[in-house]
Parts: sequence; structure tokens; C-alpha cells
Amino acid sequence: MSAILTACSDEGKMIILSPELERHELRRWRQTRTFYCPQCKGPVQLKVGDIVIPHFAHRKDTACSRSFSEGESQRHLNGKRLLYQFLLTGKQEVELEPMLDRISQRPDLLVKTGGKSYPIEFQCSTIPISLLEERTEGYRKAGMDPIWILHTPAKFTTLPEGVGMFQFSKFQEWFIVRRSPNDHLLLTFNPHNQTFHYFSSLLHVAGQRYIGMHRILPLQFQFFPFARPKSPTETEVRQYANLYETLRQKELQNRIVLNRKGIKDSFLRSCYEMKMLPTQLPPWIGVPVQGNSAFREPDVEWQFRLVHFLKRNEIPYWDVAPYSIERFVRSFSGDYKGRVMACEYYINFLSRYGIDSITQKTDLVENVVLQVISERFLAK
Repeated sequence: MSAILTACSDEGKMIILSPELERHELRRWRQTRTFYCPQCKGPVQLKVGDIVIPHFAHRKDTACSRSFSEGESQRHLNGKRLLYQFLLTGKQEVELEPMLDRISQRPDLLVKTGGKSYPIEFQCSTIPISLLEERTEGYRKAGMDPIWILHTPAKFTTLPEGVGMFQFSKFQEWFIVRRSPNDHLLLTFNPHNQTFHYFSSLLHVAGQRYIGMHRILPLQFQFFPFARPKSPTETEVRQYANLYETLRQKELQNRIVLNRKGIKDSFLRSCYEMKMLPTQLPPWIGVPVQGNSAFREPDVEWQFRLVHFLKRNEIPYWDVAPYSIERFVRSFSGDYKGRVMACEYYINFLSRYGIDSITQKTDLVENVVLQVISERFLAK
């Protein structure tokens, strides 16, 4: 059945199942009143149990149920009810479960403020990413930018605050908001503890792994538009650099110890042809340049393979044509344009520090990663 928190009574009044309504009163309503879906006008049942929060339920397979983005779980019902109550305390206008007829979509909440409307979706279940993109596109065609809030994954609820390394699933990774090249943020909400968990200033490491800041904000201290965490401090940036360098060294050691492909491993083949051991690579190979998240591979891998590609084709670092970069990135999967841009940033990095040879000696040794991360997060 499709569940909702709003319904019309037989007197034509809109009923919202807020926490203030006592269950014994709702049970009396269930016996004496009839309720209807505000959208399809069909009858809905008032469910009042001892565990699941009270809600209205469509009958199975009703056409109206297709307007909802997911099945309604206890945590989803509770989460959007808490978000609705929180938003009511502000100056903005708030609607719970409104039907947007123009696009036939029903967000969990709709906030109207400053002449704009913001659909809010609280996502608890894992659904195909194509459906998330379809719903987002629907809102944007209607001139609205949706706000997606992910239910805090269980493995993150007990994490301490501060700098850490986080492994997201591909589904969770979709909810990362990229407001600027260096402002990547994942906003999550835990209804059980009534806390927002922020994962901010995310720095891609490899695959779905990121270094970032974890911060917790109790619901009572939240406001709309939702709070944005501060950039890392100088001390925290040093923690980023230390953790990134530790992961870089671990990756290089594991490629030797855990390798099962032998020379078929593209990275190790580059090492072989360049006559270098992975642990001997200079510190300027494997740095978190802007746009590096377009590659799923660790920075040290794609950057060394790029250096190898340039040498094999006798292309100087300071004179790399766009078509050469395009040739190189075709051997990787993922965001094609993003990979091209990341390579351009890396080549600019090499040019800025006057690096033009794999064997070149440079003063850029101990603090290269710290310098790059500082430029990304402390420049502003």
C-alpha cells in the first residue's frame, strides 16, 4: 500500500497527522470518520498501530500510488514528518506531500520562499539512479531545483566528527552536491537521533572513497536554507594531507603485493616500460588536482599513465595538444569530459612547477600534497 501523512476528511478539511494527535483520538476517528486522498479523491485507510507512526494508506495498486517515489517505511514517514515540523518553525511556506500537477510528481515537501519553490525529497530506500535523475529533471523542467536529503547510512551514524576517510556506495555518491569545483557535500538526515550528518569538503581518493569532514548538526539547530559547513582549517588540511599520503603509499605497496594481473596491469606495465618501481615514483605523481574525481582510478595511477603516454609519444609536458589528452582518456571509463579537464589541471600543475621530465630533480618533495590541498580548500 502507498502511505501518506495528509488526507481530506469527509467534512472537506485537510488532516495532517502531526505528533500532537494522540493515538486514542486517531483510533476514534478511524471508527467515526472517512478520509480521502487529496489528489486522487479515492478513500484511504487511517492506520494507527503501536509501532509504525500513524498514516493514511491507499489500497494496493491504486493509480495514485504511482505518484510516490518509493514505498513508505517507518523511517521515511517519521523523517518527512520531522522535516515538515522543523520547516514550519521558519518564515517560509511549507506543504507536505503536495501534488505538482504540471509534472505529475509529489515531493515529500515543498518549500516556498523568496518567490521560489524548492521540492525536498527525503530518500531512504535504494532505487535505480535513473529514477532519481528522472525526478530531478522533472522538477528542473518546472523551474525548481530539488533538494535531496539522504537517510544517514547506518555505518556512519556512530562515526566521530572530524577528518576521515569515507567509502560511499554508487547510490550514496549520487547525492553528493557539487556547488563549486572544491565544494562537494553530502547532506544526510537521521530521524531516529534527529540529527543531520554532513560529509563536506570531499576530496576524491579512488573509486567511491573520499577524504572529508564529518559534522553533526542536531535538528533543533538547523535552519532553511540548510546550513553549509565551513571549509577545513589549516590544521584539518594537514590531516587531509597526511591521510591522503598514507593512502597513496598503501596503494603503491598493494599494487605490488596484491597484483594478480602481472604485466597486464596497465599501471605496472607503465612502471615496467618506464623502468621504475611503483615505490620510486616522484612525489609529484599522485596529487589530488582539481577534477580528479572524474577518474575512478587512484591519482597516482592515472597521472603516471599520463606521464608514460606523453613520453611514449615524445610529447613535452609544456606542449600537450587537446587531441593528445583526448586520445589518452579514451582508455578509461567514466566521465569523459571530466577526465579531460582533470588531465588539463594536472598538466598545468606540472607546468606551474617547471616539471618537464620524470627524472627531474625538484624541490617539490615533502609538501606537494599539502600545497595542492591547501590551494583547493584554503584559497577562499
